[in-house]
Amino acid sequence: MAVWGVGATWNGQDVSKEFIGYETATIGWNREENPKFHELMTKICPGDLIFIKARFMMNDPLRIKGIGIVVDTKLCKENGYHDRDGIKVHWVKNLTDSPADISAPSKYGSTHTLYQEDNPDVIQKIVNLL
Repeated sequence: MAVWGVGATWNGQDVSKEFIGYETATIGWNREENPKFHELMTKICPGDLIFIKARFMMNDPLRIKGIGIVVDTKLCKENGYHDRDGIKVHWVKNLTDSPADISAPSKYGSTHTLYQEDNPDVIQKIVNLL
């Protein structure tokens, strides 16, 4: 099982509640604009843990807005939101109204749209929020 962080700020607007309501994790860029994140999303497997995160600067805390389990990894518009490609997620914990800030070491990718978290201490902190 892998653990993934996904951002949900599109053009300055927080769409975390939409992700949870539509049971999705969606890339805000279309495939042509940013193929790197679409390729990375194809590495996610059913059963992986995914969390909605915000981190604008490496030294900021990692803000957790939702935690879920990936249920369908077919990357397509039907699984997405707002005519963008996404995957289906069963969101177990909704923290959109009161996000949890956790300390996490600076990691390349944690400020980006999508990244794989591999730090055991950070993963444990996320699991403890469930």
